Amino acid sequence: MTYIAYIMLAFGCFLSLVNFYLSFLRYPVHRLRGRTSDDYQWMSGYPLVGSLVIFICLPFIYHVPWLFWLGVVCAALDTGGLHWFLVGFGVMALRGDS
Repeated sequence: MTYIAYIMLAFGCFLSLVNFYLSFLRYPVHRLRGRTSDDYQWMSGYPLVGSLVIFICLPFIYHVPWLFWLGVVCAALDTGGLHWFLVGFGVMALRGDS
């Protein structure tokens, strides 16, 4: 069961980092390559999947502390996760956006 948790953690971290890249890094890299903002196409990541997979496998890997905290950090970076959704709505509520 532990090996399955390791594979799930790797998959969840990969999806979380893809979401982070698509949200924050893809556009600056596009601009650094000399391309214009007109030919940029926004892409959506994989909402909820990465952090959900990580949180499912965390109880099985708690005995390896560095791996456990790697999963927590990757889940925190997952911009498609539920926590970012709630933070986004909280910011919108504080600003008065509808």
